[in-house]
Amino acid sequence: MTLYAIYAKPENGPDAIHVLPEKFSWGAFLFAPFWALARGAIAYLVLWVVVVIGLFVLAPHIGDDLSVLLYLIFALWTGFAAAPIAGQALENRNWIASGELAADSTISAEQIWLEKTYGPRQ
Repeated sequence: MTLYAIYAKPENGPDAIHVLPEKFSWGAFLFAPFWALARGAIAYLVLWVVVVIGLFVLAPHIGDDLSVLLYLIFALWTGFAAAPIAGQALENRNWIASGELAADSTISAEQIWLEKTYGPRQ
């Protein structure tokens, strides 16, 4: 089972929910700037640009190998921090954090949350 963070916009009805898995994101690890653009995580994208430019500028002083290693560590952190980063981007767009729950899949997490919040479907 995976832990999922639930974000909702109650004023838009029961269909306005977003479910984020709290697990490592390969997309965020491998394609950080594109992942950030797709999630609307502009603050993270700015951070990514600053880190990359900083490592590029420091590379002659600290060595290329260390620069690459530091970038890989930053990318690894991004993969693990993907859910909170995406969650913050949602909150910046007026989504409300509505709790966390454990489920087998994103669809089952969505169904469980909807049943808890609005009652079972009839």
